[in-house]
Amino acid sequence: MRDRVLDGSHFTTRRSTTRSQPRLVLLAALVSALISAAVCAAAILAPAPAAVVPLIVLLCVGCPIFAGWEAPVALAAVRAERAGRRALAALRRSLDQLPETEHPLGL
Repeated sequence: MRDRVLDGSHFTTRRSTTRSQPRLVLLAALVSALISAAVCAAAILAPAPAAVVPLIVLLCVGCPIFAGWEAPVALAAVRAERAGRRALAALRRSLDQLPETEHPLGL
């Protein structure tokens, strides 16, 4: 889903993602690479007809590239989420170390 945002005098598009969407993108890229490797191995072990070889090469190279097109952005999103959780945990640890004090008005 893309949202249109007015940024100054220009419209920009921003992607709103769910928490699991980057992981699904990475999983799809991995599965695509594994399936392409299996198809390539099958074509090598059982020699494919000469007319099919260009199609096999196109699929074995093109599909993982297409599936991994958004992988860098998804990986950055996963890393940012992980960094945010670490920062929150560090903040909570530092807050736990502060001494408890009474409210100045006795509330």
